[in-house]
Amino acid sequence: MKILLDLSKHCIETEAKRIYEKSLTQYFKAPDSKRPELEEKIEGLRNFLEYSDFNHLRSNHPALAGTEGGEAVLHLLGRDLFEIEIGRQLLQAAGKRASMIRTFF
Repeated sequence: MKILLDLSKHCIETEAKRIYEKSLTQYFKAPDSKRPELEEKIEGLRNFLEYSDFNHLRSNHPALAGTEGGEAVLHLLGRDLFEIEIGRQLLQAAGKRASMIRTFF
């Protein structure tokens, strides 16, 4: 699942929390047919918030600190596996680390 993150006014952690809270609200108002997708999104965001080392992400990748503006895409790959796409870079994160960076051409 892919989630667009607006980092123009705040950091990646704050944006993920904002989307998580918004998704929870939507879940309780949604028809039954929309709930499975929202459940997947909520669970993925909850895991991302729980397992990510946001201090590391913000300090090593200024774009994620919300000081440079822009957008990122969060790819939810599994319980504690995530990728964060920033421009032409892809950060691969697992558990409490985010280390490998690949650049797209």
